[in-house]
Amino acid sequence: MGRQEQPLDAGDGPLVLFALELRELRRQAGSPPYRRLAARTNYSASTLAEAAAGRRLPSDVVLAAFVTACGGDPVEWEDRRVRTHRLITQPPTVVRPVLAGDAVLSAEPAARPAVQGRPGPPVRAADRTALDPAPADVRSARRRAPRHQPAVLRRVLGSAVAVLVALTFGVCVPGDSAAPGTPTALTVQAPLREAARWLHPGTDIPAQYRELITEAGTGCPEPEITPALIAAMLKAESGFDPNLSDPAHDEYGIARWTPRVLRHYLPVDRQDTVPTPPFTAEDSILAMGRMLCAIAPELRGVQGDPALNLAAAYRTATWVVRNHDEARLAALQPYLDRVSDNLRRYRPAPGPAREGPTP
Repeated sequence: MGRQEQPLDAGDGPLVLFALELRELRRQAGSPPYRRLAARTNYSASTLAEAAAGRRLPSDVVLAAFVTACGGDPVEWEDRRVRTHRLITQPPTVVRPVLAGDAVLSAEPAARPAVQGRPGPPVRAADRTALDPAPADVRSARRRAPRHQPAVLRRVLGSAVAVLVALTFGVCVPGDSAAPGTPTALTVQAPLREAARWLHPGTDIPAQYRELITEAGTGCPEPEITPALIAAMLKAESGFDPNLSDPAHDEYGIARWTPRVLRHYLPVDRQDTVPTPPFTAEDSILAMGRMLCAIAPELRGVQGDPALNLAAAYRTATWVVRNHDEARLAALQPYLDRVSDNLRRYRPAPGPAREGPTP
C-alpha cells in the first residue's frame, strides 16, 4: 500500500490550496497510485507526489504530466499555477504618498494581497520555471497606476512625482508606474544624473538603455537585484542587441525572451495572449527585472553567489539551482562566467549606497 499523503489545510495559503486542488483532481480520476501515474508519464512517482505535497509549485512540465494523466486540462491548470504563483509572491506592504495637486495630504499603505503564501517579506518568482509574479519569481512589488495608461507616460509621470516629493521632503518614494497587479516590485528609477550611483560610467552599456536598466534593477527589495546585474545579464544574453532572433531556441530580443514566458512578465493588461516577436527593449528589460524579483524568494538560502544564482535560474529554472543540478549548472558555467565578468565592470565605483537621493 502506498504511503498516505500528509494532510493539508486549505487555510494555510494559496500554495497549499493548489496542492489540495491537484489531489482532488486525482481523486476524481479514481485515486490512481502515483506509480500508475508515473507509468503514464516520463516522471517518477516521487516527482508526481511532490507536485501535490504543498511545499512548492510544480514546474510547468511536471504539472502538465500530472494533470494529463488524471484527465485534466493542462492549459487550464497552467493558468491556475500562474495565478497561484502570483499570490505567493505578492510584495510586502509599502507606504506611498497620496497626492493632491502638488501637496502631500496623507500617506496610505498600498493594498496588501488577501492571502500571503509565505512568511516574511515576499516579493516577486518565476517560475523561472517562469511564472508571472504579479508571477513572486517573482519575479515580484506591483506598481499601481491606471490600467490603460501608456507605459512611457506612466514612467514619466511616476518619475515626476518622485522627483517632486524628493525635492520637497528630501526623501525617495516608490512611483506608481505599472498597471494594477503587474508582476513586479519595480519602482521609479534613479534620475539619469544619478546613473553613476548604479552603473559604472564609461562602460559599453548603451546610453539609450541605461534608464530602463536602472528602473528594472532598483525597484525590487531583494538586494542582489541591481542595475549592474540587469546590465550584466543583458550583455551576456545578447550583447545588448535588441534585434536578436534565435528561432531554433525560440528566444528573441535584448533579453532573449521566449514568447510564452515573456507573456507572464508583461503588464497585467497584456498577459492574455502570447506576444509575437520582435520585442521592444522596454518590454524585455523591464520584464527581466520583474522576473528576477519574482524568483528571488525561491532562491533564498541557496549556496553560492545570490546574483549568479539568479542569472542561472533565469537561464534554466529555479529548481536547477536549488537542487544543485551539476550537469545543467556545468553547461551554464560559460554564461555565468560572462555575467560575473560583466558585473565586475558594471558595478558602480565604491561609495554610493543603494538608498534614496541625498537631499
